[in-house]
Amino acid sequence: MARHHGAECMTMPTSVLLIRHGDYVHRPSPAGEAASDHGLSPWGLLQAKALHDRLAITPALRADLLVCSTLPRARQTAEAIAPAWGIDVRPMPALCEWESGNEALGAEAFAAQFHALPAPERRHHRFHPGCETVAEFAHRVCTALAELTTRHAGQGLAIVAHGGVIEVAFQHFLGFGPGLFEGGYPAADQASLTLWRHDQGRHDAWVQVFANDTDHLRHADGSDHLA
Repeated sequence: MARHHGAECMTMPTSVLLIRHGDYVHRPSPAGEAASDHGLSPWGLLQAKALHDRLAITPALRADLLVCSTLPRARQTAEAIAPAWGIDVRPMPALCEWESGNEALGAEAFAAQFHALPAPERRHHRFHPGCETVAEFAHRVCTALAELTTRHAGQGLAIVAHGGVIEVAFQHFLGFGPGLFEGGYPAADQASLTLWRHDQGRHDAWVQVFANDTDHLRHADGSDHLA
């Protein structure tokens, strides 16, 4: 995408709008499968509608490309907001949440194992056979972000994904490298918006414009309820 002014052509900065999926129905499966994600809940559907309505009236948040995780909660959120921009949804498996093994182990057992490890050791620990380490997950997401921003330089990208993906995106754009934040982590509430824009000027770097914006949810259910 380029903006023309007379004989000059100014390339627009690449932007990445990160959107976390809405609230969803979670029923752990006995086998610990991804089927535990049963799509958006009634509140999640209201969140997605509020997202759509905000994006439809906010030209500054216009997207040229909409990609999403293949998990039901992300796909349904993306499909709900796509009409605001009149574009199709492109599912990408690389944008799925961390396959940590927590579903197979159970939330309590996973949390106990996770917190028993020193933070640096968590990066390469495989919590369950066949699942990803933190480092592998971060590499997957960072590779996808690098490919998307390179292939679609000068465009507005919208990505509907998960809290873990948004956390890795902070590491990617700030240049921290793979791994979990050890002293804290960036908030990413359900149906939140986080915007990154590439500064092509003197710094040639990614700039966080805003993060974890959920103002559109203030009256999503007719009250002041916030996700």
